[in-house]
Amino acid sequence: MDEGKIKNTITRSFELQDYRIEGTELSGFWADLTSKEELIVEVNYSPENEKFFSPAEIEKLVLETCSKCGSFETQLPENIKCEVTFKNLGEVIYKTGQPDFELESRELEELQVAYRFYVDYYI
Repeated sequence: MDEGKIKNTITRSFELQDYRIEGTELSGFWADLTSKEELIVEVNYSPENEKFFSPAEIEKLVLETCSKCGSFETQLPENIKCEVTFKNLGEVIYKTGQPDFELESRELEELQVAYRFYVDYYI
């Protein structure tokens, strides 16, 4: 995304490789610019060499996904925020910097997430 100034619109997304996480394959990737103020990028992460992610691997993957969202947000104008919805873990939502974030991890064939970029306030 464009860096620098405060923006009231979202004009583009990060690139496909920016969503990659080591040890996973992207088994699905969709981007939907729902309005000029909201972009949703859905990503399905599958294990690179296994059939399933173990609960411990899911926990690690969730932490990396949250970290990735925070990293994206630092590259955005200050009024554009990022959050992640863990679609197949109860639709739990993580907002960047959320201190009390918890979810119950379990064995999964893939982790389905939706990164949501949105204008938080207007100038």
